[in-house]
Amino acid sequence: MRAVEIGLLLPEIYRTNMDEGGPLAALLEIMSALHGSLEAAIADPPSLIDPRRAPDRLVSTLAGWVGLARYLDRPDDQSADRPFPGDLRELAALGAELGRRRGSAATLVRFLETATGISGFTVEEDPHQPFHFRVTLPEAAAPRRELVLSIIHGEKPAFATFDLVAAAQPPRKTEEED
Repeated sequence: MRAVEIGLLLPEIYRTNMDEGGPLAALLEIMSALHGSLEAAIADPPSLIDPRRAPDRLVSTLAGWVGLARYLDRPDDQSADRPFPGDLRELAALGAELGRRRGSAATLVRFLETATGISGFTVEEDPHQPFHFRVTLPEAAAPRRELVLSIIHGEKPAFATFDLVAAAQPPRKTEEED
């Protein structure tokens, strides 16, 4: 809102004293500057609620709105402003979809890969042991094991049990094989 528009909202007695360069004009300019940043922020409401477009300071709040708050304040976080090494924006954007499909192996893999930024997780069910599954942890995700465990515990069905195993190392070529 411009200073002139704000001035028109004032009572008549104040409008008569709106001399250019006067204290009231300076105050209206300050108010105009303050309103300008607010008006710019709310001019495009979808940009405030779309995690892919929202300002950085809002992404954690948006993630909390879709049920990710329990993962945001982790004691093993390496960076206070980056709770997930993966893309928190993408995880927040996928949060509602992940919540709807919660409990499936494919959803758990997608959640883990998005949260850690590392692909290669697998979930295998054991036909001889009902309600038990095995999650394979890629080697690159080993430093984030506590986060992975937390996500699995939070996203698995309550009655299911699981094992978290490290991915097998690919065999290294020896000089004789080259």
